[in-house]
Amino acid sequence: MADDKKKAVKKTAEKKAADATTQKASKKATKEEAVEQTQAVEAKAETKAAEKTAESKKLKGTRKEAVKAAAPSVKPRPVARPVEPSTLELDPETKRLLAARKSNKASLPSFNRIDSHKKIKLSASWRRPRGHHSQFRRGKKAKGAKVKIGYGSPAEVNGFHPSGYQEVLVHRPEDVKGIAKTQAIRIGGTVGRKKQLEIEKIAKEQNIKVLNPLNTFEGAQ
Repeated sequence: MADDKKKAVKKTAEKKAADATTQKASKKATKEEAVEQTQAVEAKAETKAAEKTAESKKLKGTRKEAVKAAAPSVKPRPVARPVEPSTLELDPETKRLLAARKSNKASLPSFNRIDSHKKIKLSASWRRPRGHHSQFRRGKKAKGAKVKIGYGSPAEVNGFHPSGYQEVLVHRPEDVKGIAKTQAIRIGGTVGRKKQLEIEKIAKEQNIKVLNPLNTFEGAQ
């Protein structure tokens, strides 16, 4: 009887072990199947997303092309007026003074109001310092540059254009009359296009240089 019981116990133990191994194998198989299924689903989703993006790009391209085709044609920009070289003959003294003015302006410091960098309410535009104890008024270097007569341009070339012409402000076609060869006209900012074209035509007939002509040849030929 004891041997039969032992054999029965062994059989049950072997059965349990076999059942456990089969369960483990089945679980592994199910897990692998689930992983394969998820991978397949993800791959399908990726392919669908790629197809959708490709279709959307195609649609965007066709839409852009359609919009471009439907849009009105842009007018071509007019040909820019070439810069005319100065034909004015200057004497060596005026050339020297113009060169000196150019070099002076290139090295000109910025003249700022005292404490304008500290207080927002104070603009940087120049104001003469008037304080009794002001170090800026006394001319301390660290406080910035102060306006002095030495920074000015030569008086002989005051009002001259860099090309050497004397500038004359013009607002009407009648103002062009009586302008010398050494002078050039500058059309006022409030003058309209129609009157500006008239002024330019008269100036071209009289061989007078216009310092601020229209940007194009349109109507000014």
